Amino acid sequence: MRTPTSFVCAAALAVLALNLGACFGDSAYRQGSGDEPDGGGTCAASSDNDAVRLALAPACEGCHVNGNKPFFASLAAFESGLVYDERFVKRGDPEGSLLIKMLKGNAPGSYAQMPPGQPYEQLVASGRVTMTIAQVEDWIRDLKAPPEPLDTPSPAEFKVRRLAADEMVVSLMDQLGLTLEDFVSTSNPDWRNRAYVVNWNKFFVWPGDWSPGISGEYVSDPRSVERYEALGGGNSLEYRKKNPTFGPSAGQALVQMSQAWCGRAVDKQNNKAVLRYATLADTSAKSPDAVQKNLRNLYLRMLGQPPTDAELKQLFEQVYLPLEAQNTRLAWVGTCAALIRHPLWITY
Repeated sequence: MRTPTSFVCAAALAVLALNLGACFGDSAYRQGSGDEPDGGGTCAASSDNDAVRLALAPACEGCHVNGNKPFFASLAAFESGLVYDERFVKRGDPEGSLLIKMLKGNAPGSYAQMPPGQPYEQLVASGRVTMTIAQVEDWIRDLKAPPEPLDTPSPAEFKVRRLAADEMVVSLMDQLGLTLEDFVSTSNPDWRNRAYVVNWNKFFVWPGDWSPGISGEYVSDPRSVERYEALGGGNSLEYRKKNPTFGPSAGQALVQMSQAWCGRAVDKQNNKAVLRYATLADTSAKSPDAVQKNLRNLYLRMLGQPPTDAELKQLFEQVYLPLEAQNTRLAWVGTCAALIRHPLWITY
């Protein structure tokens, strides 16, 4: 199933923006003058604090780019949430700072070590991060006073991020009118205690540490977990962090997932998620109004905003109509899948 060129270009731009998001914040991303070797922008640090944020990001951003402690979402988040919060960093006192204790693996409480799974010094030795603990200590020792005012919202901050894998799974099930029972059989009275074989064409995607599934019985097909991790999902049981970028593996998994899940939504009886105002018997020749109304509704449902006339025309002429020449089922599956791969769906 092919996606029209314009949709491919839009998705490519989204991936570029998301991967630039590794700089996390307009304050850190400096647009190049054109004199750089690649002629583009760079992720040059804007301050000492920004340099530390970018240096620690490879070890920390997987867990702390969103959620309830999004320290690495932007420079403002890093400074207000971590740097100038004395619970984590005591200015001038690295030995008394919880951040240093967590990097060394001897912090009190439930989280003795950060990042979990692999000691920070091993990450430095492997080259994954370049800032040593001694350098972090020097930074805290010489840390400047916080800027004033610290918590003022900045309209320049980078506010767009890619959807996390768990958000993709939950959102897509809801938008497409699917439930867990559409992927695994629950007909056996003892189904919760039995292992399952998930058929290839169902393309089940499920985190290995979500319940049900923590026992390893519910998700018997390892591909379901592999697909979730390809989307960038983490696994706390294996100390695998989320991947905040949108690379080739995530793109490939989302393409396959969008086509398979849209197909299940179209085939599901009495499901109005995709076909609310049209049926598979309706064609653009016989029922043009129904097709156009359904396209407009599906665009709104998947992307959260109504399409302009130009966007609706593009979706109809470049996606729906070429596929309808084969059959209407393929046309609606392809249209649904194209919207899922749209930058407005992938980003938040």
